[in-house]
Amino acid sequence: MRMGKSFFAALSIGIVLSTGTSCTPDELQQSQQNRQWEQGKTYGQWHLAFDGHGAVTGNDDSVTMYPKSAEDASVTHACLVHTDKEFGEKVDFEITVNTEEQVRKGEPNPWEVGWVLWNYEDNNRFYALALKPNGWELSKQDPAYPGAQRFLASGHEPTFALNQEHRVHVIHEGTTMRFFANGQQLGEFTDEESPYFGGAIGLYTEDARVTFTDLKTYN
Repeated sequence: MRMGKSFFAALSIGIVLSTGTSCTPDELQQSQQNRQWEQGKTYGQWHLAFDGHGAVTGNDDSVTMYPKSAEDASVTHACLVHTDKEFGEKVDFEITVNTEEQVRKGEPNPWEVGWVLWNYEDNNRFYALALKPNGWELSKQDPAYPGAQRFLASGHEPTFALNQEHRVHVIHEGTTMRFFANGQQLGEFTDEESPYFGGAIGLYTEDARVTFTDLKTYN
């Protein structure tokens, strides 16, 4: 794709257990939030595919991805998490994306932000929406195209500032998808060339620290 342990958390849990005291629900949630996930494992509703040689932490409500900083223009590091559940031909969901920092050494690329994926089956089969500092981009991962990526639609307005929360809403039914950001419809696209039906919802970042929160599905 073009688009691409917390020792102290573990230690604090050990101290709580050894002293016989109990955690409050908020303290337990925070310790789980800070614990680094392992590739190939499932955590609540999320499955970590790869961590970009960095760290992925979170819980059902919030996922933070922090890939290793790339030090050369020819190198990239990416993280991918997807829902354990797969959705059918119609998927309707919302999620908040906050690209907190682009972590590449030197000049970052505008697409190095958080991407929202759907109809995800594997790394070569999904749709994706990226909210970038210079606009937005809708794409389809498709091995039949050069670079295995097909660009479906894009726009220079609105733009999406870094270190701010942006709410994404996707409605995909049959071959037609409508996509929104912060309550504004960005576009509508009908895929008439080998469309994808069903799959998981995914969270992706490339060379950026991103937090995704509050996934809501309406299926």
